[in-house]
Amino acid sequence: MKCALLPYTDIDGIPTFTDSLIRGLFHRMEDEGLVGAVFSDGSVTTADKFLHLMKFGMNRLFVIDLEGCLAGCVWLNNFETRKADFHFCFFSNLRGDLAVEEGKGIVTELLNMTNESGAPVFDLLVGLVSTLNPAALRWCRRMEFSTLGTLPSAAYDAKSGGSVPGEVFYVERGEYGKGR
Repeated sequence: MKCALLPYTDIDGIPTFTDSLIRGLFHRMEDEGLVGAVFSDGSVTTADKFLHLMKFGMNRLFVIDLEGCLAGCVWLNNFETRKADFHFCFFSNLRGDLAVEEGKGIVTELLNMTNESGAPVFDLLVGLVSTLNPAALRWCRRMEFSTLGTLPSAAYDAKSGGSVPGEVFYVERGEYGKGR
């Protein structure tokens, strides 16, 4: 795997990344025209809101480093026992076949995380993708995620001002990546 998954956390009260780096992730999303797709519900519209969400919004953020360059981020939320929702944003230097190859490694790494006692943290990661986001839907299918199907009115779309269908994808620890 060429990518490294770098956690945004506190170590003895010191954050692993500066606020300006986290804001910079959002600015990069803006520069690449990704904000509307990543936050299609309109909940995050500024770098400060993104920083606040990642610092105080019950999210676990990981920065994706591709051979020394920022290549995107992934975050987890809606935690339950051994389950979380997952969200991805890849930048222009992590696209196409590389995004699938590296994405599979990243998902496998997330699924294989363990706690202090060595027990798995997650058995299941779940994602919901708006049907208005064809690029994300294509990537999820190429990632060979399992799917539960399409839920009507599952995602709010700020641009249209209404709810839209969303496809539910999931990956299970121990099952994902078999045959890779």
